[in-house]
Amino acid sequence: MRSINLEFKQKQSLNLSLKLWLPLLQLPLGELSTHLETLSYENPFLEVKRPFEQNLGSSHGIVEELILGSESLHEKIIEQIVPPLFPTPISQKVAHEILCDINEEGYFDGNIEDIAQMCGVYTEYVERIRQRFSKLEPYGIGALDSKESFVFQLDALSDDIDDELYNLVLKMIDQMAKVDKFFKHGRFEEAKAIIKKFANPPAVEYQAASKQIIPDFYVEVGDDITLRINNDYYPDILINDPFSSKSEHIKEKLKEARDIVNLLELRKTTLYKIVLLVVERQLSFFVGGELKPLNMANLADELSFAESTISRAISNKYIESKQGIFPLKSFFTNAVATKELSSSEIKNFINQQIEYEDKSEPLTDDDLLERIEKRFNIKMVRRTITKYRKLMNVASSKERKKIYKVQA
Repeated sequence: MRSINLEFKQKQSLNLSLKLWLPLLQLPLGELSTHLETLSYENPFLEVKRPFEQNLGSSHGIVEELILGSESLHEKIIEQIVPPLFPTPISQKVAHEILCDINEEGYFDGNIEDIAQMCGVYTEYVERIRQRFSKLEPYGIGALDSKESFVFQLDALSDDIDDELYNLVLKMIDQMAKVDKFFKHGRFEEAKAIIKKFANPPAVEYQAASKQIIPDFYVEVGDDITLRINNDYYPDILINDPFSSKSEHIKEKLKEARDIVNLLELRKTTLYKIVLLVVERQLSFFVGGELKPLNMANLADELSFAESTISRAISNKYIESKQGIFPLKSFFTNAVATKELSSSEIKNFINQQIEYEDKSEPLTDDDLLERIEKRFNIKMVRRTITKYRKLMNVASSKERKKIYKVQA
């Protein structure tokens, strides 16, 4: 009986540590203080001192634009990834991975297949979990685009409107470009009023109170690699232990407070290892070259981390170098045709070609394909070039020709 109780306590302690650890690893640097203060409200032994209370003299110290105390989009979503909507550990794991790929506008811009492979599930399962984000607030987050976001937001209203109005709004969303064709419908104005209330993008209210981008590390590359952690934005944590007690509840709270201190240091060392390896692998970029192929699976193997740990760690993290401030996630690029060539190099080449193209006869995707195959001595298909062009928000050759004429 004693061994069963001990095993239960150990499992309970592990679950608590994971519950504390995952947000600490995944949160942006600028949101750590707010998150830790929330934990301190429930723990009398935990005292958090915000960075601005520490009289920092660094040029990279706190700036007035930093907004403090408001709940972030990430915090809002993560507190909803719980039963009954996400009842199992695997459903919660998949949901957390999806959260990593929700951008600042609230849209999902990740890869379903990558998440499925990372979590050891089918792509259909990941998609089902993503669809459950339609039930989370702010409504519309996790959608692929504005149309699906509107459908998510409509579903959130389904209990408050009748079927006729619901179906009309659904049809209007599906044919948004021709919405006026419905004006003869007796409930057109009602439906239009509902659509006007939808948030576009879904995270617009969080964008209005967005925080300044704060780099987690500063990188300098010369004869050596200098990697410096941005300690200016890390809060100080004090452990108050004014008395000793035999109360199990008090002992647990005290242990939790100490665990948080250790986990905060673990966040620093984990990120340091990841960033150092990323900089070493992408050294050519920091000396003026292109990004090389780099994926999370290889990095995870080298550091003996789970791939999901790498995914969480790089989410919402930034590094600053002489080239500028970059999301850590942007240094992970897929290989194209050969292990030595990255998709980033292809995209940069496309940009260069379009920048100097003949404005009267812009390059088609077939033209770009021909130049890429000749330049890199590889074989590709045109739809891949089209995909890269769209990912970079570059218009088609016909659209660019119209734009050039207007500009002229």
